[in-house]
Amino acid sequence: MNCETVKKDLALFLYGELTLEEEQALQDHVEECAACRQALEAEKRLHRALDERELEPPASLLVRSRQDLERRLALAAPRRTGWLAWLKPTLGSWQTALKPLGAVALVALGFFAARWTGPGTAPRLIPGEEGVISRVRYLEPGPSGNLRVVVEETRQRVLSGSLEDEPIRRLLLAAAREARDPGLRGETVDLLKAQSESADVRRALLATFEQDPNPGVRLRALEGLKPFAAEPEVRSTLVRSLLVDDNPGVRIQAIDLLIQKREDALVGVLQELMQRETNNYVRLRCQRALQEMNASVGTF
Repeated sequence: MNCETVKKDLALFLYGELTLEEEQALQDHVEECAACRQALEAEKRLHRALDERELEPPASLLVRSRQDLERRLALAAPRRTGWLAWLKPTLGSWQTALKPLGAVALVALGFFAARWTGPGTAPRLIPGEEGVISRVRYLEPGPSGNLRVVVEETRQRVLSGSLEDEPIRRLLLAAAREARDPGLRGETVDLLKAQSESADVRRALLATFEQDPNPGVRLRALEGLKPFAAEPEVRSTLVRSLLVDDNPGVRIQAIDLLIQKREDALVGVLQELMQRETNNYVRLRCQRALQEMNASVGTF
């Protein structure tokens, strides 16, 4: 895999849309290429910025959009029996030209599979195999007019129970770390906060607060850690967040929790933060905290 291919696939990589082989090849290349590592970090920053401005559309807008899409699709192909019939006139001598079209069709199918849950859309249950979800991953037109369709299949099952049930608990702990949807991770963290007195839940909240790419999710995890702000492990995590977290709101919340227990070591941390902090609101909160502790703003 070369640099051009890696940079083209970075967004698909972050959304988990590459195959396992492609992901491994990309990761191997990034480990060896400094320019591509920088490009990957820039792509991550862009995704974080977009997550911060993520808006929840009203349900009425979603309904209208679906209805409008159905109407436009019907007008676009009123006499065709399906998308394969629409493609048929293009097949044959245009085999080479159809490869980009197959890629576009794949992207469109993947988009609707993930975003649209209206009737008749993918992902769908395969007839005769209850609980199995099928999603088209790749299309390749053949020379005779046939299509080669690569399908990804996953099996779903539903579990129910309370937070005290071990299987439910394990799934929630895993979802807090691994779910691709920040909204789902946030909801999971909100549920786990009720069990924060448990050591494994508290470790999960600490990991989420320190590692989750979405600042809203990190703040939710911080809410669950508030009752334990005096514990050494929590305090050390909060101190690290002051120096490395890129969200000023998270840093301000960390300061507010840390100063609940005033200690000499905290003075040095806040003084160091004052020297390197670029956000005026964080600097002001840090300065006020030092004044409340009767400490100098500068280091000596």
